Amino acid sequence: MEDHIIDAEEADVLESRSRYGIVSRQEIKAEIKRDDIVADIGSGTGFFADDMAEPARKVYAVDFQDGMHEYYREKGVPENVNLVSADASEFNPGQELDIAFLITSLHEMEIEETIEHLSQVLREGGGLFVVDWSSNTDTGRVPARDKLISAEEASEIVSEFFEVDECQEKRDTYILKAENT
Repeated sequence: MEDHIIDAEEADVLESRSRYGIVSRQEIKAEIKRDDIVADIGSGTGFFADDMAEPARKVYAVDFQDGMHEYYREKGVPENVNLVSADASEFNPGQELDIAFLITSLHEMEIEETIEHLSQVLREGGGLFVVDWSSNTDTGRVPARDKLISAEEASEIVSEFFEVDECQEKRDTYILKAENT
């Protein structure tokens, strides 16, 4: 799977404001309540974790590449963000999460294993927010096309562990929102 993971030496590409075309800062913040404990799974350089930190009580920026955390440290980590070096399916926050975000990272993981694990670390009623590249895209500018799934496939997998509230194809991506029941 490593053929599509952005290497820490190329981390600058993750700091592009064009990423807000995938999911906006407002969409992210709308999902977070003031006292929420949040996880940004596949956080990379912390581009989206920075937005999550503003309304959240605590954010876990989870990435398995220590180089991404080094980049984030150099950039400046907000006080309420904890850097966690772990695979998504091994992440243990030590407390229940209110919401987990996977923004253009689910395709880099063992999908079913990750979703099942998140169902165990999210509180009952906790949220799952996924935005990822869709296999239904008609552009060639997406990573690892063979690793991508559609909104429908994502919904089927997630519904084994969560109640899916929303799942829709967007231009080159899909967005999925679910609740831990």
